[in-house]
Amino acid sequence: MGEQSAQQDFDLAIIGGGPGGYVAAIRAGQLGLRTALIEKERAGGVCLNWGCIPTKAMLRSADVLETVQHAADYGVVVDKVGLDYSVVLKRKDKIVKTLTDGVAGLLKASKVTVFGGHARFTSPSTVEVVPTGDAVLGAGGPLYNAPPAPGGKPTAVVSAREMIIAPGSTPAMLPIPGIDLPGVITSDGAFMLAEVPRRIIIVGGSAVGAEWASMFHAFGSEVTVVELLPSLVPLEDAEIGKALGQSFKKRGINVQTARTVAGIEQVDDGVLRVTTTKPDGGDEQTADADVVLIGVGRKPNTAGLDLEKTGVTLDRRGFIEVDDQMRTSAGGLRAIGDVTGKVLLAHVASHQVLIAVGNIAGHGERMNYKAVPAATFTHPEVASVGLSETGAKEAGYEVISAKFPYTALGRAQTYGATEGFFKVVAEAKYREVLGVHIIGPAASDLIPEGTMTMAMEGTLDDIADTIHAHPTLGEGTMESAMVALGLPIHVPPPRRR
Repeated sequence: MGEQSAQQDFDLAIIGGGPGGYVAAIRAGQLGLRTALIEKERAGGVCLNWGCIPTKAMLRSADVLETVQHAADYGVVVDKVGLDYSVVLKRKDKIVKTLTDGVAGLLKASKVTVFGGHARFTSPSTVEVVPTGDAVLGAGGPLYNAPPAPGGKPTAVVSAREMIIAPGSTPAMLPIPGIDLPGVITSDGAFMLAEVPRRIIIVGGSAVGAEWASMFHAFGSEVTVVELLPSLVPLEDAEIGKALGQSFKKRGINVQTARTVAGIEQVDDGVLRVTTTKPDGGDEQTADADVVLIGVGRKPNTAGLDLEKTGVTLDRRGFIEVDDQMRTSAGGLRAIGDVTGKVLLAHVASHQVLIAVGNIAGHGERMNYKAVPAATFTHPEVASVGLSETGAKEAGYEVISAKFPYTALGRAQTYGATEGFFKVVAEAKYREVLGVHIIGPAASDLIPEGTMTMAMEGTLDDIADTIHAHPTLGEGTMESAMVALGLPIHVPPPRRR
């Protein structure tokens, strides 16, 4: 193989430089471990390059546009409001580059050895690093998860006593007739659009689909969202999903819940005709669009890793099985992030690696998924932690729940955004908080209080008795706890049953 590919030995080797992998490498470097990171593209993974950060940059542009469009409501006079989508994309790219460059600098400062290329196992403790093929455009968009180059020879051989598998995931294309037609894209492919589509149909109303729907509507697209389940963001509390659907409809987004896409065909002038039905196949309808975005499902990035040479066990979906210390069935191999199929969120991957690296360093931490926050950056925003009201009842709890509206918050009134509410779910005996759910302005920034309360097994009384600054949006969590306790201040008391 030549001198260039001579074996190099490390304490820890990490496959994948996403929000799990690069955090693991930095922490391992801080702990004094000789660490290697193998990444086929820019550090940061899907979240930083194709997900969390670029979408939020574009959503911020949408938010600014809508704010300026309503500037007169605040006594501000603005003329000639418009959108330059090319600048939106340039701003997004600049932010991504700034952050990926920052990650590269942090890895260097932590003395992490970075190998560019695709990892391929030859044993449970050794991988070859091979060149990747050229990134190409596929039916679903950019093939950022490029496969190994055909016949590519190893450029390095990396051996380590401990390894962490963190290659992430990629969008899954649904088995729908016409799914491979031009104009049918995944969320990744949406970034490749040079202009805002006039009409777009989004398949899937979960976080990914809902965010793109909110964004493209703000940019002027005619948007339709098709969701199989009865409400948008179906993993959220039912009242949250219902409220988001009502908000979307009020804003002019066509929301079709409890429906599925039966097929896509290309008609005259490159138009895509989408056929939808009820889940049972009845009530067939058609609608035309210029772009169809598939925002449903992800699959693990395990192709080409040669995992069969490691002894790790995969579940029926192809995800790597791990325990609460992120250990796989193969000694010395751990896995974190989307590839484990646990909770496919960047911040969960980042926390999993702290558990994994801590255990490698001799600590005894274990992963706990009880208090995992989630946020959807639609307009209005959605954020939650813990059990929904239905989930708590299904788990056998006697439940107390209560809501508090944004309209009753002075800060929301002054801010000019009063749509939404706070909801708390608690068990009746000790009033321990089981879940917090928010839909409204800054929901993503407000959810940490609920997360901390749940992590500390806090109660409604703990929240209600904590002094909150006034006037702030954060008072909504306190006020909702007061409503649940039957002692509201700024809304009428709940009716006695």
